[in-house]
Amino acid sequence: MLVYGKELREQMKARIKAQAEMLPMQMAILKIGDDKASQSYVNSLVNFGRDTGIPVEVIRLDEQCTQAEACRVIQELNSNPDITGIMIQKPLPPHIDDNRLMHTIDYNKDVEGLHYYNLGKLLTKAPGVRPSTPKAVMSMLAANGVEISGKKVTIVGRSIIVGHPLAAMMTAQDATVTLCHTRTRDLAAETRAADIIVAAVGQANLITAEMVSAGCVIMDAGINVDDSGAILGDVHPEAKGKASIASAVPGGIGMITVGELFDNLLTLKLQNV
Repeated sequence: MLVYGKELREQMKARIKAQAEMLPMQMAILKIGDDKASQSYVNSLVNFGRDTGIPVEVIRLDEQCTQAEACRVIQELNSNPDITGIMIQKPLPPHIDDNRLMHTIDYNKDVEGLHYYNLGKLLTKAPGVRPSTPKAVMSMLAANGVEISGKKVTIVGRSIIVGHPLAAMMTAQDATVTLCHTRTRDLAAETRAADIIVAAVGQANLITAEMVSAGCVIMDAGINVDDSGAILGDVHPEAKGKASIASAVPGGIGMITVGELFDNLLTLKLQNV
């Protein structure tokens, strides 16, 4: 059964809008260059902000800007008391050190939850912001009544944005987690053994029907665009057909991710009032 994120997103939107009426906040997005694919995500953030009454300022820099210029913009946003949270839209030009730029952000304004300080809070189970895509996966599972404790979870993808934080979040809820990657020797054996599979690689239809067991739960966090412009997940539709629950692409995890980012903004506001 395919599950979608629209209803959950609308619930989050209503809750955040109610909070924003009492707690004014503002998000700033730094976008460097003119990547068309990422612009649609920026647009979705601006629209969500409009619907919830939260201003979203998009600062655009030319693709040829220097590292120093980009860091200077972040520092100015750090010192602006009206800005509650800051995010950096990727991809970035090759000459920009994204790690250095990310850690120029004041961790009290790190709306993506990717600063070392906030990742450390995640690992120690301290309250705080969490990366939005892992949060969306956890919310989707909870909304559909999927129990995590005691389950075998296979996460395909070890990025600092999704795989690693999600592994920590699921381990904190007593799952047994296997984190797979490009050097995993027998990926199919790992995915077939899982009660819950999370795909977050960015490779269309990587997980096929032969790689999953009947009745498993599949969370597809992949977003891929083929030559015709169609959006595809990391999991083949036939594999999802074998699952008890599988998140749709499009319309699944991605629908919730935007709401989770604004939930992080609210968390930052509350912890810094």
